[in-house]
Amino acid sequence: TPVRSMGCLCMLRPASALLLLLPATSLRVGGLPKLFQRTASPVTAREAALVSLLSDAFSAREPPNEAAAVAAVRDLSSACVPFDAARFGDGLWITVYTCGAETPRWQRLAQSRASRLLPSPNVAGQRYSFSDNGGRVLNYAELVGAALHITAGGAFKAVDAAQRCPKDFSVQIDGGTVCVGGLTLALPISGPGYLRVLYTSPAIRILTSLTRSPDRWEDAGLVAVQLPAERVAPDWVAPCK
Repeated sequence: TPVRSMGCLCMLRPASALLLLLPATSLRVGGLPKLFQRTASPVTAREAALVSLLSDAFSAREPPNEAAAVAAVRDLSSACVPFDAARFGDGLWITVYTCGAETPRWQRLAQSRASRLLPSPNVAGQRYSFSDNGGRVLNYAELVGAALHITAGGAFKAVDAAQRCPKDFSVQIDGGTVCVGGLTLALPISGPGYLRVLYTSPAIRILTSLTRSPDRWEDAGLVAVQLPAERVAPDWVAPCK
């Protein structure tokens, strides 16, 4: 027999009783209480905001809001998300924002004043191909679109068994090229490097260089934020392997 002091609540199923106990402000008309609604985690929301900010700035060929970009990069870099090589992504990822050190030489070349005369922004980024605990990396930067671009490639290998970011890799660059039209010339680029992955997801990754790169193409401490090419340059086609 229902207890009189509890009124009609004792005749209801637990879930129904809970709905009645919730204050009106927690209810959404025609839907579930906010208590049961799925909301994005702070990290996911921060990631989505940064992806939108940087992809819009890249398309407009304008720098993003610096304070917003730095704050989001800092927050995501401290999230210690799991590192999964499969999620790190194959194919070219375009560098859409850098901070933490002097603008790297390859970025200055790719974003020169003359580049603004091109019909689309120059592309600069990296392609990582994983195999076991390492693999191959290709650095790619356009100077006059794909018609004039430079590359530098080499091997990388995990230096520890960490399963979460930050995840560190040693890098050994073993050669480069300059491609002018259909002509490819070798560049004598070689030397060691050290890569730290601060954040990674299928939509964005944040990397930092702990050492100065061979031939001083970028300084130690540089932080690079990359988005998949299909996100910011869907019509881009790799000019060569």
